Amino acid sequence: MAADLLSSLDLARRDEPAPHRDMQVSLLDWLAFQRHEFRRKWRDLSPEQLAAWSVPPVELSVLGLIRHMQQMEHHYLTWGLGGGERIETYGDDDYAGGSAATVDDDVRLYLAEVERADAAIAAMPALDAPGRGSAAPLSHVLIKMIDEYALHGGQAHMLRFAALGRVQR
Repeated sequence: MAADLLSSLDLARRDEPAPHRDMQVSLLDWLAFQRHEFRRKWRDLSPEQLAAWSVPPVELSVLGLIRHMQQMEHHYLTWGLGGGERIETYGDDDYAGGSAATVDDDVRLYLAEVERADAAIAAMPALDAPGRGSAAPLSHVLIKMIDEYALHGGQAHMLRFAALGRVQR
C-alpha cells in the first residue's frame, strides 16, 4: 500500500466504547470502533500480503474483506439508508478478487464509501426511521454493520497473522 495512504490512517489501539444511555450514540460508537479495528488489521502488510490467499485452500484475503466491506457499506448504509442508485462495485468478485496492483484503488474506494455511508447515517432523523433504499430502520442497519465488522474483522485478524507468518499484535 502506498506509504502516504497508510500513514493517513489512524491505526493506533483504541479502547472499547464507554457505555452510553443514548442507544443511537452507543451504536454509532460501536460501529466506529469496529471499523477502526478492521482497519488495524491492515497494518504491517505489504500489498502482496494484503492480496494473498494466506490460508489455502480458502480463496480469501484481507484485501477481499476490504472489498467486501466496501460493498456492505454501500448496500446497508449508503444505498440502504440514503437511497439512490444501488451499485455492486465488485459483484461476486469481492472476496476472491483484487491483487497487489489494485490495493490502493480498493482501499480508496472503501474509505470513500465509509464517508458516503456516514453522510447517509447523519441524515437519518431517528433510530426507527426507515432507510430510503432498503426501508430497514437505522437501528437494524447499524446492528447489521456492527455484526459484519465483528465477523470480518476476526477473519482479517487471522488472515493477517497467516500473511505475516507470525502472530504480531
